[in-house]
Amino acid sequence: MKIKRAIGVPAALLLYLIVMAIYAWPGRHPEVTYTQWIVTVIITLACIVFLYFFMKKREKFRNTPKSSKE
Repeated sequence: MKIKRAIGVPAALLLYLIVMAIYAWPGRHPEVTYTQWIVTVIITLACIVFLYFFMKKREKFRNTPKSSKE
């Protein structure tokens, strides 16, 4: 079974976000505040969600048959 691009790309980015969020935890790096960390994670998550819906819409648009007007 082939994974659709609209699911695979955001899933890979979400996995990357989780790994980077754990790595950049403010307790490990004193120069990062909790506010910066939370805002960064929320903005990145919003971008991933937007990308998912954009790719779903694009995939749906590509799969609809074109009507020929003659």
